Amino acid sequence: MELLRRDFKVEVYEKCTADVVLRQGAGRSFNLTLTHRGFSVLHPRLRDRIYETGTILQQRIVHHRDGTLTHQPYGVSDDHHLLSVPRRELQRNLLAEARASGAEVFFGHACVGADAHRGEAMFVDSNGTVRRATGDILIGCDGANSALRYELSKSGARMQVHQHYISHGHLELTLTAEGSAELATDGMHLWPRTDHFLQAQPNRDGSATTTLFMPVENDRDHLRFRSLTNGRAVREHFAREYPDIAGSLPFAAEEVVRTRPALLKVVDCAPYNYGRAVLVGDSAHTIVPFFGQGINCSFEDADVLCELLDKYLGSGVDRHEAIRAAGAEFSERRVAAGQAISQLSMDNLHELSEHIGDKEFHRRKRLERRLHERHPAEFTQLYQLVAFTRTPYDEIVRRSRIDKLALDALCDVYDPDTEADMIIGSYPEVRRGLSGQDRRQPALALAATALARGEH
Repeated sequence: MELLRRDFKVEVYEKCTADVVLRQGAGRSFNLTLTHRGFSVLHPRLRDRIYETGTILQQRIVHHRDGTLTHQPYGVSDDHHLLSVPRRELQRNLLAEARASGAEVFFGHACVGADAHRGEAMFVDSNGTVRRATGDILIGCDGANSALRYELSKSGARMQVHQHYISHGHLELTLTAEGSAELATDGMHLWPRTDHFLQAQPNRDGSATTTLFMPVENDRDHLRFRSLTNGRAVREHFAREYPDIAGSLPFAAEEVVRTRPALLKVVDCAPYNYGRAVLVGDSAHTIVPFFGQGINCSFEDADVLCELLDKYLGSGVDRHEAIRAAGAEFSERRVAAGQAISQLSMDNLHELSEHIGDKEFHRRKRLERRLHERHPAEFTQLYQLVAFTRTPYDEIVRRSRIDKLALDALCDVYDPDTEADMIIGSYPEVRRGLSGQDRRQPALALAATALARGEH
């Protein structure tokens, strides 16, 4: 849509048929979650339409084995929320907007070749007919198994591509209407159980998209998808691990035994550009879904690319040379960001499965919230920076490392329960001591703080 507003003629080629893209089925997916980072780059009309199909989630709601609940707000204001949107609904909205804006969409066309220097791609449709398409810029947004990425990597791009599957897979489960009705509609429901967890995302129609995330292969006595080989094993597992919802998952035994879990993989590549071709979204950086940032990062990619096209196309240089320059700067700005959110997403898997049910974790989060309220300029929680700002992901990683170092050092000296005020009051000075060029050790920064106050 943004390219059309810049007077580009846009052709979209999609491998799947229209029926597959738009069909509403059970699938094996989970809802996408949009946050400020993604919404901020959308046209207001499209943003409003997506809000009409999604569910606003203000918090995590953690379900413990003993039946108790813990509520964890995502941020510090009403604007700090997720919008949970069924994948098909988002696809429908984006497709409708693209067509309304004037884009031509060709379904059932598989990319089988590309020439980045000529801005050309070759497709074969479902009838075996070959079609060539040429333009000023060739943009690959064809997902984790990107055909364009493959074509670029073998045609002289000197592209470094790294791919690996993580241990976890996921499987969608059927939650009864009664079970869905018992869930609060303003939260992402999570049942964290060490290395696996259950997740339920409320929908506007009263249902809840419910997904089990678990390692796939067997590993000694640990529970894995491969160890749940019969209905009895599944029922025992759910009754033990998720007792408050097991009765509302009547088909879990059949679904787990008969359905192969979908696998999750990570793909990193660099650069994202070659000639007049550019990769965006999952084609450039396939990440795991545990931070809910995949679609947000993709929308941000598109925004940055359009910003750079404006910059170089307005510079008066040759049009094709301007596009090459925009692609090169796009890589410079986005590769580090893509790698950062990929690592943050993997880190969040451990938080979701291992830590969010832990009392120490909640104590730390409460302290962080108080610290942000007292010193908003000096400290912002990691999740808040990622989801609700446009701070580059790689800058967030650098900043949060120093934040954690400073807070860890203070928590080692002062008791977070009885001396939280001391920690909060001392934080800005200690943080400044760690953010300088010399990156002093926490102990030195703390010593400087104590001397400044006349403490011994």
